[in-house]
Amino acid sequence: MAKFAVGALVQLKTGGIHGYVESQIEPDSDTPRAYIAWDDGSYSVHNENELRAATVDEPRVYKKLA
Repeated sequence: MAKFAVGALVQLKTGGIHGYVESQIEPDSDTPRAYIAWDDGSYSVHNENELRAATVDEPRVYKKLA
């Protein structure tokens, strides 16, 4: 079962930029992975044990409301 839902705000455990879960990748023989869209515009795939939930005090999201 995936730890983070699609659209959840996350960041790496080491800190740094925030991102959101674009999609889940759960192969049968591997640990769950997530495809992340980062705030700086890049994308990457990470194991879920490398991620943590982003705090709600100042998350940057992929959409800004006008």
